[in-house]
Amino acid sequence: MTIAQCYEEVGLLLLFLSVGISIFSALEYSIEHNVPDTSFTSVPSAWWWATTSMTTVGYGDIRPDTTFGKIIAFLCILSGILVLALPIAIINDRFAACYFTLKMKEAALRQREALKKLMTNISTESDINVNLRDIYARSVMEMLRLKTRERASTRSSGGDDFW
Repeated sequence: MTIAQCYEEVGLLLLFLSVGISIFSALEYSIEHNVPDTSFTSVPSAWWWATTSMTTVGYGDIRPDTTFGKIIAFLCILSGILVLALPIAIINDRFAACYFTLKMKEAALRQREALKKLMTNISTESDINVNLRDIYARSVMEMLRLKTRERASTRSSGGDDFW
């Protein structure tokens, strides 16, 4: 459900990753392909290196040998971390909103079922005095409690202060 609502962000993430992989693999291959005993023997091997480096997997089977190649590798890994970290906050906010909506629907369903049960009990036993206003107030308080819990779960540990 969350991924379906975040398809634009996921698409941008994949686009940025593929562009970064293309750029860094071409740069690294052009720098390292003339070095003797290099692991960068072809462009697909450079693509494999860039993919594992940008996604921070880094198997270590292919690595640059020159100093300039290591600098490019550092920039590749750094940009991979940044590209992967940026959309996570957006996806987290969407997930929290979906989760809160689901909890509100569940609370409303429980309230409706309790009111139905109460109404059937009232119709069968007419001498019982029931205050519907108190029951409604309890259900509203439960929804407000859920809302404050949702706000507290999405708040940062530092409170409302910005750094």
